[in-house]
Amino acid sequence: MKKTMLGAIMITSLAMASAQETENSALQIRAANVQFGLLSSNSVVSNLTDFQKLAPNSDFKEADLIGFKTQNSSFGASGPAFSANVVMARPNTQSNSRLNTEFRFGISFQQTDVLSLSYTRTDEFRVDTLMSSRNGDQIFVDSIYSQDYSLGYTQRHVMVDADVTISTNPIKRFKFYGGVGLSLGLSVSPYTSIFYNTTSELEQSDSQFNTFDREWELDGTYEKFRNKGGFFGRVYVPLAVDFRIGKRKESLRNYHLFLESRTSLMFQSVPELNLLTNTATVTGFGLRYDF
Repeated sequence: MKKTMLGAIMITSLAMASAQETENSALQIRAANVQFGLLSSNSVVSNLTDFQKLAPNSDFKEADLIGFKTQNSSFGASGPAFSANVVMARPNTQSNSRLNTEFRFGISFQQTDVLSLSYTRTDEFRVDTLMSSRNGDQIFVDSIYSQDYSLGYTQRHVMVDADVTISTNPIKRFKFYGGVGLSLGLSVSPYTSIFYNTTSELEQSDSQFNTFDREWELDGTYEKFRNKGGFFGRVYVPLAVDFRIGKRKESLRNYHLFLESRTSLMFQSVPELNLLTNTATVTGFGLRYDF
């Protein structure tokens, strides 16, 4: 009987110790944060064939480009970015340790120009030569006609994020952290846009090329085509500086402001084309609250 009771006590003790260890090792929510920022990406090198697949019903044709120069930019226009996260850590993490590990899980949104292409043409010719009644100098009247095509393919990404960060001592008012993360999501309502702009100028100048009179007229058309959505993924490296607002006032000690940069390698599925890869950086300001 004693052996049975002793065995039961040992089993119960081991079970309680195991449960306590599991409880202590489980992640617990420590904080939450939001941040707003700007995404700056490098556009994928593209050509006219890509846009013919993305916008097959466009009025824009290759024959319209006779005499035009190509400008294939490698810099995409900036777009908005937003993220919201919960921050988790193990409960036995020492708050005054020199290095502090945290796990963040959340959602993000961003917009980026994946493809960008433009064509330009300028035609200039002399319309007339006049004589100044004031000093007898020649006045040249020139006509300048400029045409621009701007083609772009834009994606909006909605994704879930997961990353791990290691920070300096969180007791300090300033702390720095860095880490590595992964995002998976979808492109929502991607679209292709085609702008055609013309500028007509009538310019008067003298023999010293001093322009003293100019008239111009602007015109343009715009086409927009919806495209199919696809898969999106990225691997990113967050780097940031964090500032705790409150120093002595207890009600503010749990609030933090931070500036974070996420350098990313992005993988974007474009159903009309294929899988495209490019780099980007999201820089944003955020607010964190510690529970």
